[in-house]
Amino acid sequence: MSRSLSSLHAFSVLALLSLTAAAGCAAPTEEGDAEASGDAVTSSSNANKLLDIPFYFSVPKTAITTEVNRRAYSYPTVWNTSKEVESAGLRIIAVKQQGTSPAAKKAARVDMAQQLAKAGVLQDGDIALTFRPELQGTLAYPHIQMGATHASLVYTQNGQAFNVDSPLDGEYVGQFNTLHFAGGTTAAGDTDAGTDALHILRPAGFDAARRTQLQKWASTVAKNRAFGKVKFQKDYLTPIFASKRMTTTQTVTQLGKIILNQGTMDLPMYCSEFAWHMLALSSCSEAEITSAGPEGAACVKPVFAPMQLAATDAQSTGLAEGPLVSILSVPAAQRADLVAQIFTPGGNGGRLSSGHRAVAEQFAPLMSGLSQYYGARAQGATAAMTSSAAGQLNAGVQNVPNYSPTAFLVSAVQPEGLRKIDYVATVVFVDSDADLAKAKRLAMPSGSSIPE
Repeated sequence: MSRSLSSLHAFSVLALLSLTAAAGCAAPTEEGDAEASGDAVTSSSNANKLLDIPFYFSVPKTAITTEVNRRAYSYPTVWNTSKEVESAGLRIIAVKQQGTSPAAKKAARVDMAQQLAKAGVLQDGDIALTFRPELQGTLAYPHIQMGATHASLVYTQNGQAFNVDSPLDGEYVGQFNTLHFAGGTTAAGDTDAGTDALHILRPAGFDAARRTQLQKWASTVAKNRAFGKVKFQKDYLTPIFASKRMTTTQTVTQLGKIILNQGTMDLPMYCSEFAWHMLALSSCSEAEITSAGPEGAACVKPVFAPMQLAATDAQSTGLAEGPLVSILSVPAAQRADLVAQIFTPGGNGGRLSSGHRAVAEQFAPLMSGLSQYYGARAQGATAAMTSSAAGQLNAGVQNVPNYSPTAFLVSAVQPEGLRKIDYVATVVFVDSDADLAKAKRLAMPSGSSIPE
């Protein structure tokens, strides 16, 4: 195991982590190509499932501990088991949209933002991950990403939910009704199909005071768009703290100063980096940021630490290890087949966009090392036993941790006690009356919101 992983030279490992982060966000001029060519969310022929979702796009049932007030919104809520692992799946809130035009999609997404905010399913500080179920059965790298491609930060105003993202532009920032979510034509003239599914995730342990402070920061930056200083970052491999040679406390403080129009430097960030910084900033008041010195504000409190590619101990999980959690939950005899589903050579990349497919095909050979790592863990090797191999992978990227969109979902599937993010639900927009009727039939029993 260690010999095979150590044979990956530094460039190979660097490229592998670039896949881990770069799958997350796309620059505005790339978004149409990056997100537009997948099929819509499709239903299942199985009478007992709304959607066919693989285990590697699912969360363990044991990780779902957040109650949702189902009586406070009109949509059916379904526990949808994964195709392969009975103990993993998604808690789906099915939202009907009246057609597939951008106008119909906008209306459905605004209604969702209003109803779910009123019900407390969307709260200040929540993360909405763009989820692409159509990427199942394609290639290893979107499988490892658990189908997540973008991170949005949720905030509320007048009892309704809104989103503020990097890029801080009109194609993203709004009420989940802008081009990224509802589709349409990009500024570059490309067609974007929009977003048909969203994972709703919540920072664990946020209290009312911190949510209130987050709302202030988020609503302010949504208005001033951080005065043009928080540009979109295309280099997903190098987090801002690494490129600026600063601590995360310093970069979070600088973001706060920029939002208050007191910052002097540009602070480019990709989508999940911006969301991570905003959550860390939410523990600070405007006065604390204004008075902070060059070392940064002591109030800064990250929700979770940036992650390495692979975990070196049992108290952590790597960016690329989300699906491994579900694999390790099943009997050992079943695990090899599940690993193979993620890393099957020559997978069908036809449903990937041309841009994502080119990257995935270019770096497909590099997945062999990660496949062997998964295989060793699936055979019973502990994190301590594979620590050396994980360390070699991490050293190949100079031990610079990261926070891709998938990092939020990986944080949500951790065992209780280690979990820093809570999985709330997955919102799925459905087009057909038949899918809505099926969702209503499969809806969880009255009074129940946690899968049994």
